Amino acid sequence: MSGTDDETLTLITELLRDRLSVDVADADTDLIDSGLLDSLALVMLIGAIEETFACELPLDDFDIERFRSVGRICQFLRSSNIPAARGS
Repeated sequence: MSGTDDETLTLITELLRDRLSVDVADADTDLIDSGLLDSLALVMLIGAIEETFACELPLDDFDIERFRSVGRICQFLRSSNIPAARGS
């Protein structure tokens, strides 16, 4: 993982902790199956990501699989060419 990927991983983990009070054991923890995220928390997380990264996520073809773990969220952001968070 590159430095930018490490920063993104840290930012997503911090968003979960600070905004949703969700502590994630590691980047591969399944947020959905573990019950850490429900539908409302997922919507809140998407909003927090958009705010932090100053972007609008391409959710035309929403796929919950992209949000199952911190690692998958980072992959989704990278594949969507979302720039690193501004002001971080």
